[in-house]
Amino acid sequence: MNENPYAPPVAGSEPDDLQRPALREIVLAWEKLRLWYNAVLLVPGLGVIAGWLNQGASLLIAVVMAVMVAVGANFCFLLGPVAELYLRGLFRDGRPLGRGRLLIFGAGLVVSLGVFVVALAGVWLT
Repeated sequence: MNENPYAPPVAGSEPDDLQRPALREIVLAWEKLRLWYNAVLLVPGLGVIAGWLNQGASLLIAVVMAVMVAVGANFCFLLGPVAELYLRGLFRDGRPLGRGRLLIFGAGLVVSLGVFVVALAGVWLT
């Protein structure tokens, strides 16, 4: 009898091996969507910069504020993968959401565009 009775069970490492491909798939899919997200938000972002410049802000101030907005928008983008991770873990037993990912992405994009519309309205109304 060579087996140690006090050794931890080896079956505990199996779920980690199954979860790694799912997490990798989520991250890669959302990073591809990030390119579309930034491309779509580039147009209203340039509109906001033009509005700031039109209101008399210096180019340096407009660019610094645009960089801050871009970083904030990409930080908010992280809510999408986190939402998918939680939805898959809590309600789907780790199974993919299918078109649910695009639904989450679309909803986040609409909310982000709404923020830019409010920013544009604030620029043009002042």
